[in-house]
Amino acid sequence: MGRIDKSSIVPRYFQLKELLKEEIIAGRWVPGEKIATEKELIKEYDCSLITVNKAVSKLVEEGYVFRERGRGTFVSPRSLWGKANEPIVLKLIGMVVPNVSNEFGRTIVRGVEDYLHSKGYSLILGNHDQNFEKAMDYISLLLKKHIDGIIISPIVGENYEEKNARILKKLINRDVPFVLVDKYLCNMDCSYVVSDSLVSSYKITTNLIKSGHQKIAVLSGLHCSSFEDRLAGYKNALSENNIQFDPDLVFECDERRIDAGDIEMIIKFLETNPSFTAIFTFNATLAKGAILALERLGKRVPGDITLVTYDNHILPHLAETLFTRIDQPIYKMGEKAAEVLIQMIEKGIRKPKKIILKSEILSGKFDSITISS
Repeated sequence: MGRIDKSSIVPRYFQLKELLKEEIIAGRWVPGEKIATEKELIKEYDCSLITVNKAVSKLVEEGYVFRERGRGTFVSPRSLWGKANEPIVLKLIGMVVPNVSNEFGRTIVRGVEDYLHSKGYSLILGNHDQNFEKAMDYISLLLKKHIDGIIISPIVGENYEEKNARILKKLINRDVPFVLVDKYLCNMDCSYVVSDSLVSSYKITTNLIKSGHQKIAVLSGLHCSSFEDRLAGYKNALSENNIQFDPDLVFECDERRIDAGDIEMIIKFLETNPSFTAIFTFNATLAKGAILALERLGKRVPGDITLVTYDNHILPHLAETLFTRIDQPIYKMGEKAAEVLIQMIEKGIRKPKKIILKSEILSGKFDSITISS
């Protein structure tokens, strides 16, 4: 390792720049690898912060390294060495969601992408399919891409708090800003953007009760904050109307089975509880399963059974205006999550922002449900 000659008439920053260039060419750091930090370079070469900053800036101008805001300085691809005239700044955001093949996933990603594009950022997208190992793999891959920040929709299922905490710990250890979208974690104090699940669920259940329904079946998915809040809202509405909560009327099922065409589990649940007059499903996939199961049982919706649901996409052959539904601000959730993340990156904001967006209850065309605010 060379040393800076403090007695030389050659500027110290220039000496350091040349020394670092030699180290890069010699392979001390390979393309894509982060070089030593400012503090490490100050100690290693016995120089000032000003000297280090100016030397590294010159290396950026010459194409040997590039800087990532809040992340550090990395070695550029060999093809750029000595050729760049302007600093190379990569502005990449990673996003990991359950699935972009449905309308909900596509819409929330579009909200993120549109906002990022307006701010000059690019998006790298991955689907975790509610698989813990796959989510961990995507996070590791994104970290290798030197992304500026990540937006992630937590996985669901048993021990989801613990599993998601392990995923996010990888980001925390690398000091990578992140924002949760659509769901939050009670055991982590971090930024998130969600819809008002508890309040909306309470309102739509109250509307069903006011319309004369006492036995309201519920189809919930796997464990997550959204479904837990929706169940709490449902219970609150029952309690305020002096209706005892019946756990037998609540069925938790795996949405992936519905996507695969398996509705036998729902049919069995509905046959076991014949006294209900309404069904509240916690998302559109569950509504799809409920409708197909009721059709198999010879029940008409909404003629024989009233159905209310979250989200506004049900089945291709049924008009979405047929059912009373909770319309979440899906696009806005994505857009707001991107806005919060860019503020964290560009303004250094680290205090968690917890944003809950208001949903809207839309009356179905043939439903006789009393809609109240």
